Amino acid sequence: MTDAPEVILNRALAQLLDDHDLAVYQTTGTIPEKGIRLDGVMPTERAEFTLLKPLRPIPDGRADITYRTQIFTQRVGSPSTIRTWMADLRSALDQTEYTPAVLGISWAFEFSAIDFDRDSQGRVSAAATYHFRGRRP
Repeated sequence: MTDAPEVILNRALAQLLDDHDLAVYQTTGTIPEKGIRLDGVMPTERAEFTLLKPLRPIPDGRADITYRTQIFTQRVGSPSTIRTWMADLRSALDQTEYTPAVLGISWAFEFSAIDFDRDSQGRVSAAATYHFRGRRP
């Protein structure tokens, strides 16, 4: 059975975040601190974590499609901590060609983003939705 395109994209994004030291991606075993989950809910037992949530793709003609992923992250620190993390994410992913190199993706860009204030456990959070122009499978 072939994986859905959204799963393929999120695996590639998880590896990209790991390569840029933004999170830790492990395909097996326990999810570490600063780990990545490819779908589901944020774990409550981790202080720092990243969730990649696939969103429904948008068809664009017969051959093209826009894949979408929401990236949600929590980090311990001040509001500047999360702004720095988001700036590092933008430098790795926003307005880039062929990133990640899967699904015939030719262009990636940040569609929207929001920062959240510190919670009662001292964590700051942010969410960003990225669009990826690619080819239909």
